[in-house]
Amino acid sequence: MMPSTHSILVPYVQKKEAINVWDSYKNGKPLQLVHRINSVAISITPPYKYGLPDGYNVNLYKCDSDKRFRKLSGFSARVVCCNFRNDGKLVIVGEEGGTLRICTTDKNKFHLRKMKAHQGSITSASFFYDGLRAASLGSDASVRIWDVTLGSPLGRYAVCNGSEAARGMVTGRVDNNLLCFGDLNGNVAIYDVREPKPVQKITFPSAVSALALSKTDKILAVAAGSVVQSWDFSAQKFHDYGTSQGLHLHYKVITGLFIEQHPITDEEVLLSVSLDKLVKFTSLLDGKELYQLQCSSPLTAIGVTPKCGSLVIGGEHGFVKIKHYDSKIDTFVSASSEGQNKASSSDTEDPYMSLLSQFSKPNKGDRFMSMKMNEWLEVPLTGSRRAPRDWFSPEKFKATERPYVPLIHQKTEISRSGQSFYSQTLTNTYNRVDVLLRRFNHSRALTLALTYRSWMRRFKRKTIPTPQYCLNLALAVVRELIRRDTLVAAIAGRDNRQLEYIFGFIYNNIWRKDSSAVCLELYHCILSKFPL
Repeated sequence: MMPSTHSILVPYVQKKEAINVWDSYKNGKPLQLVHRINSVAISITPPYKYGLPDGYNVNLYKCDSDKRFRKLSGFSARVVCCNFRNDGKLVIVGEEGGTLRICTTDKNKFHLRKMKAHQGSITSASFFYDGLRAASLGSDASVRIWDVTLGSPLGRYAVCNGSEAARGMVTGRVDNNLLCFGDLNGNVAIYDVREPKPVQKITFPSAVSALALSKTDKILAVAAGSVVQSWDFSAQKFHDYGTSQGLHLHYKVITGLFIEQHPITDEEVLLSVSLDKLVKFTSLLDGKELYQLQCSSPLTAIGVTPKCGSLVIGGEHGFVKIKHYDSKIDTFVSASSEGQNKASSSDTEDPYMSLLSQFSKPNKGDRFMSMKMNEWLEVPLTGSRRAPRDWFSPEKFKATERPYVPLIHQKTEISRSGQSFYSQTLTNTYNRVDVLLRRFNHSRALTLALTYRSWMRRFKRKTIPTPQYCLNLALAVVRELIRRDTLVAAIAGRDNRQLEYIFGFIYNNIWRKDSSAVCLELYHCILSKFPL
């Protein structure tokens, strides 16, 4: 009779809990278009709608169901930008050929007005607050003002002396005569459309890529490269965020900005998207980062409904991500968190700040390393943390060179949530990794865990695991190798090509809270084995 063995990787059903209001958003209907999303049109009057340009068409969707209710067509060139009027009944559309059209939302091919606005492509177009006038920014370095009723021009402003494809232009959200636009030389001009000359000019060190006005038109957010600065109209100066006037939110060019009120409080939140695939939620008052969201494609546009009820994010190759605020999730999480606080009253420190302090400086701000073993075990193990101070013998701890305190992980587990896990292919993979670990084939187990999803796609398997399953599989294997103190042996002997997918795993998952500790440990292990 064969002896029974115990599995090393224990399956479980993963449970996630939100920690703030931004975790109370649920994903909308999956949507994938063909072309780059250069702009997102948002209707600010209920029922809320949003519009997305897609090739020679403009698709209009309802926010409550993410269902397309209208497809505006009949355009002579590719649509670059679109925007709703405040009442949601008209849409202004800009084409690559320089044609500006005003369409109704109740018919598919009825164009109310058609104007030859610019020589070249139209970069941005928007209605003014009253809805009777509109502005368009073109690649011929000019901004034109239009009468919506007659379709006739009312004015023209030069962006700069040369000819360039400027991107940033916004009209007042409350002020009926406010117009702001920027150019690639770093100049931002603020106009009162009743006057021929600009009221204010602001200069930035790099090209202006995006603009956004606050809900009361008191603050203008300007993105120049990867830095955002806020211009206060009443004080006539940049808002000071303590250390500097600029917010370094991204590490690549910022392509879209939007300012909207917090879903619970009245605080104004700055939402920014960039080519680094990140969406940042930042407090406009103090510049504090509230949340961030990572996407799978470089981002180019963002639109937000009032009170951040719905977020519509667009990117390259037709990428669209939709998030809707769900108050039921927030209520459920707040009720469950109260019970957890009563159960673990001793653990009063913010887990995010605790994790951050563990990796900021050696042994700085880590309360777990100052505990003894009995105290350390009394605190519920909810995440990765350092070992207590009596982990080593007193003689070794008092040595001149302080010993390395290991990182203790909560569990070594793989999630089995989802029906697709129980298919034969995924079960075999689960057992295969388990067998490799039992036979101490650490290098092969690590390679299989990190490259399993790409391997399944390469050989065109019918059942492809979800990304969350592959992430849990990789985390479980790395944690087990750390526990055995064989992670260095599993990484040793790899060439540059084999190290690329390890660095790719670290790059894609270092921002996740549940995998940041494992990724940092894996990164430091590579540096110790392959010094720069």
